[in-house]
Amino acid sequence: MSELQERGDAVGLERRNAAIMFVDLRDFTSFAETAPARELALVLSEYRQLVTQTIFDHGGTVDKFIGDGIMAVFGQPRPKEDDADRALACGLDLVDALSDWRNHGVRNGYPALDAAIGLHYGTVVGGVLDSGCHSQFTVIGDTVNVAQRLETLAKSLDAPLVVSSELLARLKGPVPPALWTPQTAVALPGRRLPIDVWYLRREPDATRMVDRRYDIEDVQTVLQRSSFQSVPPGVGIG
Repeated sequence: MSELQERGDAVGLERRNAAIMFVDLRDFTSFAETAPARELALVLSEYRQLVTQTIFDHGGTVDKFIGDGIMAVFGQPRPKEDDADRALACGLDLVDALSDWRNHGVRNGYPALDAAIGLHYGTVVGGVLDSGCHSQFTVIGDTVNVAQRLETLAKSLDAPLVVSSELLARLKGPVPPALWTPQTAVALPGRRLPIDVWYLRREPDATRMVDRRYDIEDVQTVLQRSSFQSVPPGVGIG
């Protein structure tokens, strides 16, 4: 962030690759309708601090807050070779951290607020966007739209994390062990081309959802093939 402040308006719009993350809470709108203002502010503040700190710890940048939604970028203002790796590691850590936060809140009388995370990698247009009276450093493009739709898909699948095959294909290291489920040719609203994804299944007891004991041999095999479409379909989208 300090680099962006130093460069200021010199950061012009240009195309580059980046990993985009969207994080959102399920049922937060219903909670906000009836919660006292002090309680609402406390929950939102704790959630934002937890997510932003985890993003910063993995070298990401928080692009914007949209209510309980948070958009983050890995690869701005300069792309790095391990952007996808750091974004995925951040997503998996957030699954654990937000699960613990949710369970702690439930034990203290707060509603069960499950998080949904979408991750995608691709080309974005990034830089300082001048809008007259206000200039903002941001990223735009299809990659951003896909990441946001994957976060929405995570909610419909009751999954804590949905990751595109494009992001997994960009990993420099092995795919981290987790309870992955593949889904091919997923249609996203407003997008002509379908997308292949991997998502985590949420455990019924809402305990820690990422277990490093799970085998990911199938994921590694898929990424070595010439086409992701050869993967047998996973759970239906419905």
